[in-house]
Amino acid sequence: MSTCLGGCNVWTPRRGRKKSSTPAESPAVVPVAEAPSHTPTSDSDKMAASLNQKVDALVKSNPEAAKKLEETIAALEKTYLSGESAEGPIGRLGRGFQTFKSNVYDKDSALFDKLKTGQWPKYMIIACSDSRVDPATIFGLNPGEAFMVRNVANMVPAWEPKGGYPSVSSALEYAVKHLKVEHIIVIGHRLCGGIKALVTTEEGQGSHDFIENWLEIGKPARAATKAVSGSDEVDEQCKFCEKESVNVSLTNLLSYPWVKEKVVGKKLSIHGGFYDFVEGSFQVWDFELNVSHSQKF
Repeated sequence: MSTCLGGCNVWTPRRGRKKSSTPAESPAVVPVAEAPSHTPTSDSDKMAASLNQKVDALVKSNPEAAKKLEETIAALEKTYLSGESAEGPIGRLGRGFQTFKSNVYDKDSALFDKLKTGQWPKYMIIACSDSRVDPATIFGLNPGEAFMVRNVANMVPAWEPKGGYPSVSSALEYAVKHLKVEHIIVIGHRLCGGIKALVTTEEGQGSHDFIENWLEIGKPARAATKAVSGSDEVDEQCKFCEKESVNVSLTNLLSYPWVKEKVVGKKLSIHGGFYDFVEGSFQVWDFELNVSHSQKF
């Protein structure tokens, strides 16, 4: 099985004009009147001015205290940039919810009134659990647009009735039979830790309770990578395997009778996707009963 990754039109931003090698004439200097000094008018202005005076006096009179003040300011800036505060990590989630509620939930009552009655997503997205590759964020999806499954290395196990990995299989069954999604998209991504473990862990050498067993699903991708990647470098092998493992999962999707039936009947399309957050690109290809047309965004 081979990945179809060619024939892509890649958009590149227009570059700025080339700078001239001939030095330009220096512009004439035009005298500008000195800006008037700011006189505090409001209470907040007066407080800020008073604080600045006190800080200046502290810096001049007590270098050690000034150093501690700088450290405190740096710590406050770090806390601000990380989105955390004295409330802690869970408080960060609470503030995030309040932002969502005021900016999304409260502003789109029609959408959420509709969602109270059910869900009708067109897409099922199978993606990695990696915190850097959230599909809703990447694609700007609204609540109700996509039914999602996320697991280590975005894998789909082959059909195995009454056994296997029911977490993925049950979600797949619900999406296809009950929600009647029109598209299933399996999305791999760059620098996937699960794929690196698949490529680099020798048979029987794993040290985890569950991960190696789960990654057994991707062994055909690993075999293809070792056979045709053309490189001994781990990173290059991972690049190849990150996409090849998506095709393995797409092949496994077609082992489910009710998935294959809908694909053959043109009621369901399955696609492979690849998100490269290093380069900031996304590639998608169709997968009917074989790999076909590929697009890159």
